[in-house]
Amino acid sequence: MNNPSNQAKIKTNDNHTEEDPSEIIIVEGKFNDKKVILPFSLTSQQLFDKNYFGTQLPDKQLELEIVEALLLIERSRLKVFNVQNQEMTAEQILALYSKHDEKIWVKYLVYRDIRQRGYIVRTGYGEGIDFRVYPRGSSRTVGVAKYFIFILDEENPVHLQKLDKITQQTLNSRKELILAIVDRLGDPTYYQLEQFQLKENTKKEKFW
Repeated sequence: MNNPSNQAKIKTNDNHTEEDPSEIIIVEGKFNDKKVILPFSLTSQQLFDKNYFGTQLPDKQLELEIVEALLLIERSRLKVFNVQNQEMTAEQILALYSKHDEKIWVKYLVYRDIRQRGYIVRTGYGEGIDFRVYPRGSSRTVGVAKYFIFILDEENPVHLQKLDKITQQTLNSRKELILAIVDRLGDPTYYQLEQFQLKENTKKEKFW
């Protein structure tokens, strides 16, 4: 049985500081249909080590998820080019990637919001887990994900059976499940879900 509790406590990180615009270096990457690849550089290494973006490939190139690339484009940190070496806009990337994932825009809204609150966010796994969120103080070598994020568009209902399955998957992984509901204005609200069992009442009276 799923129990949506009060709004989940995903708070803003007061220690998060904005970057000095004068120190921002723009990197370039290639769009390859489902990912964005950045060649190795000191800046791409910093994005990986200090800013927790992407997955580093064996050849030191940085592989970005689409939501990560979109955030870096929005922050004027990244330019993305297609195979014809033409620069792509965020809108063009969204239009192409939406063929693979119709939820990509809603996922980006949630990803951006959680990142702005100062959390490390990685993509999820399994059916329905959109993101993994790490507690503050974590790093790539220290700490494991604490939350699983399941995203719901306000206008698209979800079957309770699917929600129960995701809750069970979260419990099996010893994580906490956060339901992110995105309203028509694109603003996410977070709720924590728990699974509980009603214990048998040993002092019950017979009704018949």
